[in-house]
Amino acid sequence: MALTQQRAVKIAYLIPDQFWSGTVVGAVEIFHGMALNAKAFQSKQYRGFDVSLLSTTEKKPLGFSGLTLDTRYFGAPEFINERFDAIVVPSVWNLSMDNLRESDNALAWLRRQHQQGCIVAGLVTGVFYLAEAGLLDGREATIHWASVNIFQQRYPNIKITPQVQLIESDNIISTSTTPATFHVTLLLIQRFLGDRAAEFASHYFAIRDKEAPLPEFLEPSSLDTLVDAVRDKIRMNYTEDISLEGLASEFNVTSRTLSRRFVATTGITPIHYLTKQRLNIARRLLQSTDFQIQRIAEQSGFASATVFGRSFKQEFGQTPREFRQSLPNT
Repeated sequence: MALTQQRAVKIAYLIPDQFWSGTVVGAVEIFHGMALNAKAFQSKQYRGFDVSLLSTTEKKPLGFSGLTLDTRYFGAPEFINERFDAIVVPSVWNLSMDNLRESDNALAWLRRQHQQGCIVAGLVTGVFYLAEAGLLDGREATIHWASVNIFQQRYPNIKITPQVQLIESDNIISTSTTPATFHVTLLLIQRFLGDRAAEFASHYFAIRDKEAPLPEFLEPSSLDTLVDAVRDKIRMNYTEDISLEGLASEFNVTSRTLSRRFVATTGITPIHYLTKQRLNIARRLLQSTDFQIQRIAEQSGFASATVFGRSFKQEFGQTPREFRQSLPNT
C-alpha cells in the first residue's frame, strides 16, 4: 500500500487595509518557528506550515500604524484553484463599511474556501468580515466589547457573547481579544499537528507561563506516546468510522494492548473517548447553531440521530432537544 505523502499545512492571512499588525506578525512567526521543528512535530499527513499573506483588494494594504507587509492579491491567477486548510482575517483599526464593501470579492472567495472544508477565523474586528460573508448567520460569535452595539445592529441574526474570548463552531472561529489571537494559533497547531505540538508551542514561544492551565481546547500530553497519538487521531478524525481494531492496526499494536494502555492513562476506553469527543462537538453545535438534530448528528460523527440522542441523554441526562430548550435566549 502506498504511503500518504506529507505536505505542509496551508494557512492564509486575508489582510484588509488598516490591519492591526499585532494580530498577524506574532502568529506568523510562531507558524514559521514550528516549521523549523517539523521533524519533531508532524502528523502522518502534515509537516510544518506554509503561510501566505493575501490582500483583500489589488491595492497593497497599509497597517493602521504605517506598517506594510509583502502581500499578494487573493484573486491572482495562482490562487484561483488554491485550497487552504485555514484562513485568518486579522483585526482592523477604525473599521468602516467602506472597508467591508471593498472586500466583497474576497468575502465570496472566503465563503467558497469554507464550503470546501477550510477553517476560517476572524480576530477581534476581523469578525465583521466573517459576518459580512454570511458565515455567522444563525450562529453564536464573540467580538470586542466596543464593537457589540454596531455589530448587533448590522447583523441581528447573530448571537453575540462578548465575554467569551474564543468561540468555534463548524470550522468557524471568532475572537474578542488580541491575546486570543495566540489561542487561535495554538488551536490551528493542535488541529493539524496534535496536542503535543500545541503544548510545545505554548511553552516555547512563551504564550503562557509553563505552570498556567492549558487552554480548554488542549489536553496535557501523557507519559504514553501511543495514547497521545491515538487521542490526536480521534480528535482530528471524529467524523470517520473509527474502531478499536482499526486504531490498533494503524498504530501496530494489539487491540488489547491499546485498550489497556489507554484506560490506564485516561480512565476510559478509546471508543468511549471517541464518543465523548463527538458529544462535546454536538453540544457546541446545539448551543451555537439552529441546525436540525439530524444534521448535528451527522456533523458530530454519529451514525444516526437515534444513536446520537441515546448517547447524549446517557452522558448529559437530557435529550438534545431538551438541552437546547434549556439554553437561555433560545
